[in-house]
Amino acid sequence: MRRTVRRMLQTLSWMALAGTLVPAILYVTGAVTLASVKTWMLAATVVWFVTTPLWMDRHEARSGPTANDHN
Repeated sequence: MRRTVRRMLQTLSWMALAGTLVPAILYVTGAVTLASVKTWMLAATVVWFVTTPLWMDRHEARSGPTANDHN
């Protein structure tokens, strides 16, 4: 179950990351307005910042030696 949730969060965060790029490309081609680009990019950025930390395993990076460890 946990693996499925992790995959869904990863997919959502990657889609949000793409959501920060696609509107800019559409704006350059003249397909959307600047106001629309700003709205979509803001929403995608918020979704990315919310979802990405939920699936990244940061505890593995913290499991190494710390400054308080004396050999």
